Formats: sequence, C-alpha cells, structure tokens
Amino acid sequence: MIGLPMKSAAMFALAAVITCVGCVKTRTTIAPPPAQPNPPPIVAADPTVRVQTLGRLADAFGRTSNALPGDSATQHRQLMAGAFAQLVEILPILQGPNPGAEFRQQLQVVRDAQSELATGPSDLPADPTIDTGLRASRDALSAIAQTGFYDQAGLAPLFDRLAAKINELDTVRGPLHQVVTGDAVALTSQIVTGMADTLTHRLAEQTPPTTTPAAETPATAPATATTEPSTAPATPQAAGK
Repeated sequence: MIGLPMKSAAMFALAAVITCVGCVKTRTTIAPPPAQPNPPPIVAADPTVRVQTLGRLADAFGRTSNALPGDSATQHRQLMAGAFAQLVEILPILQGPNPGAEFRQQLQVVRDAQSELATGPSDLPADPTIDTGLRASRDALSAIAQTGFYDQAGLAPLFDRLAAKINELDTVRGPLHQVVTGDAVALTSQIVTGMADTLTHRLAEQTPPTTTPAAETPATAPATATTEPSTAPATPQAAGK
C-alpha cells in the first residue's frame, strides 16, 4: 500500500504533467506566411494627383542634382542619400500601377542604396553603393522609356550620355568620382523632367475642357416694359391729324 507522502508526490507529478501538456497545446505549430519580397509600392489612383506629385518631386530632384557634388565627402553622401530617396518616390509614379517583379527588384536596390548611405557606417566607402543605386535607377528608367515613352525621341540621347557617365564611374575615385556622380544625377534629372512633362501633356489632352456660361448680351437681355420717347420734334402735319 502506497503511503500518503508517496501518493501525494505521485499525484503532484501527474498534475504537473497534465498542466504542461495543456501548455503545449496552446502553442501553434503553423509558421506565419512569408513576407512578399519587394512588395509593390503604393501609387495614387487618381492620375491628376500622380502627375501633380510627379511634377513636385521632379522639381525637388532637380534642385538636389544642382547641389551635387557638395562641398565635402560627407555632404556628397547626404545629397546622394536624398537623391535616392526622391527616386524611390519618382520611379513608381512613372512606372504606374501593377509593376512587374523586375521593376520591384530595381526599386529595392535604389532603396537599399539610400538606406546604406543614410544610416550605414560613415567609414564605409560610398562609391560602390552610389554606383549600384545609379545603375538600378538607370535600368528602371530605361525600361519605362521603352514601354510608356517610346514616342519621345529626345530621351534616347540622354540615356546614351547617362550610360557613358555611369560607365565612367568605374574608372574614377575620390573627388573626381563625386563630380561624375553629379553629372549622372543631372542627366537622370533631365530624363525624369522630360517624362514628367510628357505625362502632364497627355493628361491635359485627355481632360475635357471646362465650359463656362456665356455672358449675357444685349441681344439676349430681357425686353424692358418701357421705351425711350423719340427726341425728334413733331411736324405740323402729324400734329394736325
């Protein structure tokens, strides 16, 4: 016969096991769904809002390009981080809704370059990150031009000059690299501005003109109840009749 102390110990151990099993059952073994790689950016549905936003961003990007290469390596790094941040907003608007996987990957590269320049170690060389970001933005703009802006012949020379500048980045270092980077961003800004102007013109052509009510003219004015008396003197013949 089991003594009272041993029986109590056995019952306590059994209760602990039951409690532990209950704890295990409360945990889920279903893994959460994986995050979508490079999710599509959010773009305004209203085309008028998109075009207005694009115009504002293109102007800001142009001002950033004019400030390059900056007065120091630190300022140059900050300006390029700002330029990539602006491109992260500009490129999805130019691309439009439902971007493909390749565009999302290119946009992610530009976003990573911006993050690395803005928050990465200051002693890490910035040139490779800048080169990678510029190539990704150039590739994204080139793909957009081939689909949505194929009728703009003026963009082709700009893309040729931009490709030459980006290739030149592989052969220069230091302050000269910063100068060539500024030239590449300036060419990118010209391409963005050209695309923004094209979208503005397309939107204006698709928007029906607004009509205003015509001004009231004397011919359509309501007739008055009285008429002015004649100022010609009455003739004697008329007065005698």
